[in-house]
Amino acid sequence: MRRENRARRTACRLFAVTVAAALAVGSAAGTASAAPTDAEIAAAQRAADAAAAQVTALLTEEGAVRSALDSTAAAAAAARGRYEAERVQVEEARAAAERARATADGAASAVETARTDLAAFARQSYIDGTASAGMRALLTSTGPAQMIERAALLDAAGRGRSVVLDRFTDVQEDAEESAASAGAAVAEAADVEQQAAAALASAQEAQAEARRSAAAFEAEQADLRARLEAARTTIVELEREQTAARAVSPPAPSSPSSPVPAPQAPPRASRDAAPPPPAAAVPAPVSGRDWDAVARCESGGNWSINTGNGYYGGLQFSASTWTGYGGAAYAPRADLATREQQIAVAEKVLAGQGRGAWPTCGRNL
Repeated sequence: MRRENRARRTACRLFAVTVAAALAVGSAAGTASAAPTDAEIAAAQRAADAAAAQVTALLTEEGAVRSALDSTAAAAAAARGRYEAERVQVEEARAAAERARATADGAASAVETARTDLAAFARQSYIDGTASAGMRALLTSTGPAQMIERAALLDAAGRGRSVVLDRFTDVQEDAEESAASAGAAVAEAADVEQQAAAALASAQEAQAEARRSAAAFEAEQADLRARLEAARTTIVELEREQTAARAVSPPAPSSPSSPVPAPQAPPRASRDAAPPPPAAAVPAPVSGRDWDAVARCESGGNWSINTGNGYYGGLQFSASTWTGYGGAAYAPRADLATREQQIAVAEKVLAGQGRGAWPTCGRNL
């Protein structure tokens, strides 16, 4: 993108030199009393054509830049959506980790309570010795059957304590595993969030760069359009000066020493041949209608534009409209006709269709 900008700026500087030379020619012609030559008018016309080509190229590049701007905006929006989604996942993982930690803490507390009870039982058994409640229950049995029954009850109570301890131990292990898994999920989600944030920042930077490029294109277009109008104004002034000088200059006297040859009768075939058809006259545009404003709105003021979309010239005639309103008398297509010829056809279109023929830009009429 930056390499293209440098090349474009170089081309614009070369074009500026050409336009300046053409304007200098026009200024010199206006200062001197002599009429401008055809070469001077041709130089100014070449400068205007170069300006029109520059404007057309910039219009095409601007379309590509705006398309890239839309793409980067969509990418930035998608990146922001992913970023927000990852943030939600991170918050959910953190909440799950907190719940797992709370469960682990509760299980650990229950295990500690059970261990305290077991330790107290062990200490009491050690202190009581054979006078413990269990031993007393066995020794005070009335017979072997009662002793066996009481021994079974004591054994069941001991197994119950073991089951409780094992259950709380399992719960503690499960809670620790849950907490570890939740912590890993939080760490992974945080990494994803960081990656999404980096992608979002990159997309936003690309979007900002595309906006800067679009603004630069608009500034260059405005400058080129101003130069194009200046070059066209110079052409019109040169042509007016040339026409005025030719109108007031006396005809060159004929040399007296040169005998005037007697006119010869043309051949019969030439006398019978039909005269060539006269050139189509261009009617003067109706005053009060700013067709240049319409052209600037339609084509950037480029009267010779051909973008390949089926519309031609500064006022963007279709081929059928151009030929249907008599434009073929001037040129096969509108972009090959002069500004005045295009305006003449536009006046006919306006009379037949109204300003609606230019739905957006017709408001300038």
